[in-house]
Amino acid sequence: MVSKKKNSNPNDIELMPLKSINNNYELDIIKSILDDNNIPYIVKEYGPGGHMKIIGGETTIYGTEILVEKSTYEQAKDLLDQMTFEE
Repeated sequence: MVSKKKNSNPNDIELMPLKSINNNYELDIIKSILDDNNIPYIVKEYGPGGHMKIIGGETTIYGTEILVEKSTYEQAKDLLDQMTFEE
């Protein structure tokens, strides 16, 4: 995770985890919501998760995390709170 430090570069950003997911379907929906609302994000794969998705299909036991900048976190969270995902 990137965090701001005292006297840090003004171009540094502080990322916050928005949601952890395990399948491409939910990932695609969340990315679309964020894209439609002009909220930048980073998708972080854990372990060999990205490679496992390519080989094994749309799910991974390692998980995927979506990170957003701290200033957009509340807006992004509110948008996702309006969606329901079945586990």
